[in-house]
Amino acid sequence: MHPYFIFKDLVTIFLFFLALSIIVFFAPNLMGQNIWPNIIILIEYIIFICAICWKDILYYNYFYIVKIYKKTIDVSDLFIIKIFCKYIIEKINPFIVKYFYKIYNQQITKIINKNFYFILNIIYSYLKYYLFLLLVGISETIRTQKFYIIKYIISRKLSNKNHNNIITDNHNNEISLEFKQWFSGLTDGDGYIYVNKKGQVGYELTLPTNDEKVLRIIQNKFGGNVHARSGMKAIRYRTQKHEVIYKIINCLNGLIFNNIRLVQLHKACLALNIPIKDPILPNINSGYISGLLDSDGSINIYKSHYNDTYRYQLTISITNKSRCNIEFLLNIIGGKIYFDKSKNGHYKWVANSKLLHLKLYDYFLKFSPKTIKKHRTFLIKEFHDLNSKKVYLDNNNLSMNYKLWKKFYIRWDNKN
Repeated sequence: MHPYFIFKDLVTIFLFFLALSIIVFFAPNLMGQNIWPNIIILIEYIIFICAICWKDILYYNYFYIVKIYKKTIDVSDLFIIKIFCKYIIEKINPFIVKYFYKIYNQQITKIINKNFYFILNIIYSYLKYYLFLLLVGISETIRTQKFYIIKYIISRKLSNKNHNNIITDNHNNEISLEFKQWFSGLTDGDGYIYVNKKGQVGYELTLPTNDEKVLRIIQNKFGGNVHARSGMKAIRYRTQKHEVIYKIINCLNGLIFNNIRLVQLHKACLALNIPIKDPILPNINSGYISGLLDSDGSINIYKSHYNDTYRYQLTISITNKSRCNIEFLLNIIGGKIYFDKSKNGHYKWVANSKLLHLKLYDYFLKFSPKTIKKHRTFLIKEFHDLNSKKVYLDNNNLSMNYKLWKKFYIRWDNKN
């Protein structure tokens, strides 16, 4: 390589970092509060920690951090860079990944040296909240500490987007408060939030196989994977993808009520640097109860014999291991809570009266469940109409009462 080009490349790189340092430390507001920390952490990780796949890190899932120019230079021919790597970087961090400068002819990208593009992209980054300094480039090399850089950068990007508590789904549509409340009730019953040893946050939700469509709704909103559980009539939604988890936790934050799930949520918030919100007690104008019925609730008709006759009783119930998680239902709906010693003991909230059933019927018309229990909530009023007339006592196959009750019972047992 000609000495002139070596000198020119080194001067360009030196001037770039000099200008960047001046802007960051003497005029940080020029680049915006949320931009220059990203640059610092990128430089720190790229130089002092590891060799990284440049294209994968700097252009990740549609978040433009830095783009790279499609010209390359030969690092192995630059004597000064060799000396810098051998006698300075290795002394600072002896555990550094040396692969990216030890291999001969390893390609790296060349910083753009056009002042016009530099100034233009600084202004563009200030207005659009992301950095656009260089043009698209190559996709070498190894992946080591990539997760931690991505986690930091995406957290900052998503926090900027969600600063008004507006969370969008995969189709860039705003997720409604009603869906968040329903999703929180469903999560309190059948969900699971965890933080592994690496600091990654995960979310799981398991439902019966008949309710696969519910998990598909969640997958369509956020992303993630849905798989059948082997040996069980159940299906599970699971994700550890950072941007998906970030949206899920933001949806649940402040709406989770279950004492066990609340601890899991707060650990996830700390791991993701999300401010913890105090839980809001659900009320009759919240979709939370609908989600709780979908997960831990049941709505059934029981036949009970009385003297020489019999009658049917409709029961709506929600169970939980802790009484405190369902006690709020007494205040906003009514009913009673019993302790059931079966299944290692649990508490059951029960609504048996017609008055409470019609109150819940009006509620479910506004906040409809999404599992197979949904169709039964729409039949509550019809059941009481037929039950009050005692049409089930008519055993004549040709009578209208017999046909009405038989038709009703077929719809009630419909699993689709």
